[in-house]
Amino acid sequence: MSQPGQTDSVMDAGDDTGYPRLYSPLRLGRVTVPNRFVVPALTTNFAEADGVIGDRLIDYLEARFAGGYGLVVTENIGVHPSGRVMPRMAMAHDDRFLGGLRRLAERVQGYDGVLFGQLSHAGRQTRSAITGMPLVAASAIPCPLNREEPRALETHEVEDMERAFVEAACRLAEAGFQGVEIHGAHGYLVGGFLSRYSNIRTDHYGGSLSNRMRFLLNIVAGIKSALGQGFPVSVRISAREFVPDGLDLPESIEVARRLADAGVDALSVSVGVYASFNRLSMITGEPEGRWLDLAGALRREVSPMPVIGVGRIKRPEIAERALADGLVDLAAFGRASIADPHLPRKVREARSEEVMWCLGCNVCLGRSSRPESICPVNPAVGLERRHVVSPAARPMRVRVLGASLSALTAAWIAARRGHQVTVTTPGGVLGGMQRWRAGVPGQEEYEEVIAAAHRRAAGVGVRFADWVPSSRVDATWRVHNYQPVDDALLQRHTDAVDVYRVLSGDVAPGAGERVLVYGADLATVEAGALLRAAGCEVRLRVPARDVALDAHPGYREANRQLLETRRVDLRIARDIDGLEAGDIRWADHIVIGDTGKPRYEDPAAWRESAVHAGEPTESVRADAVLADAYEPGLMTRGIYDAVDMALEFEGQPQ
Repeated sequence: MSQPGQTDSVMDAGDDTGYPRLYSPLRLGRVTVPNRFVVPALTTNFAEADGVIGDRLIDYLEARFAGGYGLVVTENIGVHPSGRVMPRMAMAHDDRFLGGLRRLAERVQGYDGVLFGQLSHAGRQTRSAITGMPLVAASAIPCPLNREEPRALETHEVEDMERAFVEAACRLAEAGFQGVEIHGAHGYLVGGFLSRYSNIRTDHYGGSLSNRMRFLLNIVAGIKSALGQGFPVSVRISAREFVPDGLDLPESIEVARRLADAGVDALSVSVGVYASFNRLSMITGEPEGRWLDLAGALRREVSPMPVIGVGRIKRPEIAERALADGLVDLAAFGRASIADPHLPRKVREARSEEVMWCLGCNVCLGRSSRPESICPVNPAVGLERRHVVSPAARPMRVRVLGASLSALTAAWIAARRGHQVTVTTPGGVLGGMQRWRAGVPGQEEYEEVIAAAHRRAAGVGVRFADWVPSSRVDATWRVHNYQPVDDALLQRHTDAVDVYRVLSGDVAPGAGERVLVYGADLATVEAGALLRAAGCEVRLRVPARDVALDAHPGYREANRQLLETRRVDLRIARDIDGLEAGDIRWADHIVIGDTGKPRYEDPAAWRESAVHAGEPTESVRADAVLADAYEPGLMTRGIYDAVDMALEFEGQPQ
């Protein structure tokens, strides 16, 4: 038998998967994880309003167990009411929460995977409007993002909080959880004690690393004492916090060594705090497995204690290589597990072509507490019961004009319900406005998602054609594109074009030509990047405080870096009011985007999608409208509206 933390033979799973290490088991304390695929703790806001774990969160987690993930760690479970970080946070500070915890453990008991619960307290990184009480933390230092000053815990209150963690762990064990993870990362309460960035205490919980670790080590010791040395305890830490006086690699290595000495069974290595959130919430185009080297640096010092690696891991080959190189023992497929809960099973069964790949759009994170996680690739997330598709009462012949992701998703669901669906693809082009994004430097991943959505639809019988005459259909669904631009500027500068004509390839200035690009949204900045990649000289003028203000903050940082790398002449300023004469004289072409005035509900911001060549637009009657948009959040809104329509569509014959 293997010792804790050691691997049974990697050949036990057989070589037929092509990923022998990923599909090999691993001992954690007294439990065996059947493979190395991990669902890490991911905030969803799917718990009930009173903190009970109900059907929705259970269904969501069960789907990941059914999909073959070896270790599933719940989202953060609160150990004290003052530590709520979101309105619908699962809690375990009282026995009244045992029922929901037990139902979750019982529901997933028949699967091979192992269930851990993440124990957490938000510390200063929440709001009193959420907790209903004053914030508490290691020290009275406000979080730079939330900007609400916490009260420093008194020494006896720190000891009370240690007991709260231990008691919550005991409740999880009583409910049937197979292990717990202590959330010591990302600047929450435990991480706040670990870091000099947020801990300036002068008692024996502050100052030296030994003192700053005391809170965490006392929690570990308390859980081990209460539940036995064999009960698995993992700890999540931020190896680098990317803030002044924050944790960095040398100190994190020492933290890891002391945790190993304390009997911790696994270490989950992440990065960042709220003030450096973009480092941990990476977006489309950023490298996969970005933080695996950090995990490897800690693993070299603490082996045989297993290490879980994170950092935009979505492909099994990335994880297999990290395992082979000795960087990690388990791989956290975070957002990838949201996008496709069945990824491990599909890969093992040689069905990789069916995987729905995560886009890295961060819509799930942006919506995780306002009001809940959603996913454009997997609209069933958190709605698993609703997506047990019921057959249509009256199957219809449906024509879909346009092949956006919303159209491909609606067609897929409608066909699953028994409708005969044909998606029209003028010119054979799939993906709608997201196909345009796939041509922008760094956004090429959209190609594989479009291809996966196409295969998913085709796999349930959706047909694709250039055109279907109206006489052969019962209903027509048509795609409309949200394309906001500053129409007043376009009318004033009649030789200008809008950004969407550039992104779609309809207008393509030649290499060496000078192009003035004006606007404040994601489409504008990415049009500028696309033109620069084509060899144009580009001046980008942004009449706002930053680029891409309509998108996730990660896109702003990534696009600023992209523009700097490609030497785009960028000017960001609120006081830019219209095009300036010097820029106009300089430019061979002018491209205009959104300056922040149009809104999603504004009819003037919408354009009808192209139909068949030679078919007059006004002759096409649409029984329903599907929406497409360039920015990922609004694109996702269109997809969810399309899903609602397809799930409810019955229709009447014409």
